[in-house]
Amino acid sequence: MKTFLKNNSKASALTPIDNGSIVDKIIDQIVKAIAAGQFKVGEKLPSEFILMEELKVGRNSLREAMKILATLGVVTIKRGDGTYVCDHIAPTIFNPIIYSIIFQSRSDNAMVEFRRMMDETVLRTAMTKVTDKDLVNLKSRIKEIRVAYESGDKERAAYLDYQYHVAIANICDNPYISNIVNGIYEVFALSIEDTIDTDERFNNAERFHLDLYNCLKNKDYDAIEAAVAESVSFWYEDRNEAHC
Repeated sequence: MKTFLKNNSKASALTPIDNGSIVDKIIDQIVKAIAAGQFKVGEKLPSEFILMEELKVGRNSLREAMKILATLGVVTIKRGDGTYVCDHIAPTIFNPIIYSIIFQSRSDNAMVEFRRMMDETVLRTAMTKVTDKDLVNLKSRIKEIRVAYESGDKERAAYLDYQYHVAIANICDNPYISNIVNGIYEVFALSIEDTIDTDERFNNAERFHLDLYNCLKNKDYDAIEAAVAESVSFWYEDRNEAHC
């Protein structure tokens, strides 16, 4: 097997990974290998066993990394077949700002501070441009999230949750804001499903969505800071609790 690996140019961009944040380092190497052209768009990645041998990592770490890469739209996992590089990779994965956020500590207080600042700014800007049509759209999205959750599809509920925040950003009618928020929330989306894994957590998340909606509906600038602070604190604390 070692001889095969040495002759396999597709895996040559990968090197053994030392201790530390192993999952993040696996993601880092795979993305860099794709960017360097070692793995082409639409191409099948080496088998799980080969990647484990080449990177010197365990199966669980490798599978978690691949799941994250799949969520980010970098790879597609085909059961019984293998893992493929996506035909269309979101440009945000190669954006230095978004890319650096992916590898920050997921329990970093600086991330909480950043998200509070971003969400408050987006909400204040959206408040100056929101229309009745926008409000109907947001209310409909809140209902769709609940329908998905109650049907047992928590993955879809998490995706719709992510899209709810993107929809608020789109109200700003500013492509810079929309693109940045969309890219950054792709990172946050990885942890959303963890925060709606019980009825209590889901109900809390829904309440915070309604708080943001009511801020916009009532144009209540004074309520923004508290609404965002509570929402972000919930996201941070419940995500960490889910991983304890």
